[in-house]
Amino acid sequence: MIPMFGKAYKGPEGKVKHLPFHCYTMKQAIQEGFIIDVPKNYAPVNSYYKLVKTVIDDPEVDIKKAQKKLRKYVENHDHAIRLKAEIMVDHFYEQVISRRKIGGKARAMVVCSGVNRAIQYFFAINNYLSETKSPYKAIVAFSGEHEYKGEKVTGSSLNGFSSIDISEKIKEDPYRFLICAD
Repeated sequence: MIPMFGKAYKGPEGKVKHLPFHCYTMKQAIQEGFIIDVPKNYAPVNSYYKLVKTVIDDPEVDIKKAQKKLRKYVENHDHAIRLKAEIMVDHFYEQVISRRKIGGKARAMVVCSGVNRAIQYFFAINNYLSETKSPYKAIVAFSGEHEYKGEKVTGSSLNGFSSIDISEKIKEDPYRFLICAD
């Protein structure tokens, strides 16, 4: 819901506050075509693998802990991220761009489980776009400074422009992919 503010008054701490005179709901924005209905255009990428116990009822193996560690290893692995990046980019080209959805101006958002994962996907997607000679690029959105492969990086240093400009840059080509942390 987006509140639209009108009348001003002084609050208990003496600070000026504003009363909303109207609320513009997401539902109303979708109905009026101002924004798209995200759940209707959402395409999740799932993982599937199975942990096999070599010894039945081995008391030294905690299945839940082993599955958590396996999932973390698999989902952090550069090869798995690269393959998922290829699937997402190919899907975007085949199902969105080639069908001229949203008048050929569609954008993709990749929501990752953390900043490091977002940085990994940023590099994987941009590398794949570059290898396929795509005219498009990705933008990564996160705050602060993080270490990635022994280097301190920020969203601005990776994108090549200030993080303040992301909302404007994503609206124009060559930027079609926004990668961010959940």
